[in-house]
Amino acid sequence: MIVQPDIADKKEAILKSTLELIKDNGFHGTPISKIAKHAGVASGTIYHYFHSKDAIIIALHQRIKTQMVAAMFNETNSSKEYKQQFFDGWINLCKYFINNPSALFFHEQFNSSPYAKVVSKKDAKGYVSRFNEFFQSGMDKGYLKKMEYLLIASAVFGCITATAKYHVTGRFGFKDADLCKIANIIWDGIKSSN
Repeated sequence: MIVQPDIADKKEAILKSTLELIKDNGFHGTPISKIAKHAGVASGTIYHYFHSKDAIIIALHQRIKTQMVAAMFNETNSSKEYKQQFFDGWINLCKYFINNPSALFFHEQFNSSPYAKVVSKKDAKGYVSRFNEFFQSGMDKGYLKKMEYLLIASAVFGCITATAKYHVTGRFGFKDADLCKIANIIWDGIKSSN
């Protein structure tokens, strides 16, 4: 429980508490009353920052997408050769989820929920476009096979989340060398044969 009666940023406590509670209880098992108790704020305080639980969930989704983009496309990565950008980005994003299991489980639940349909159209010009631009650039420059974005996204991101889930649930403790091997398997599947 995050008890912070003097917190300067109650909004942050609400977001963090919601993320932790959703990891343990899911979307439906995380009512506003539980969020308020966990965050150490009154239920009415939440409504000063968010008009509903749905608004909190959408805000968390936007935050996690922003963090995913930052993990995959950091500044030092952009000056490297395309293949190395892919490897570094894949491994960084996988490590982001390994180090942030609440974000991993939130992301998985969100993408399997009706929320995903609501925000998918808005995301088309936001976070999704950053990933799409990267993979489209790889296809345009001949690094990747020409295919639909969703085919690449399914292979790349599906593998990242599955790998991170194996790690955070204790089924397999991946080391950096293991992550590199997995990234190489995905690269071999999407790289151009030219």
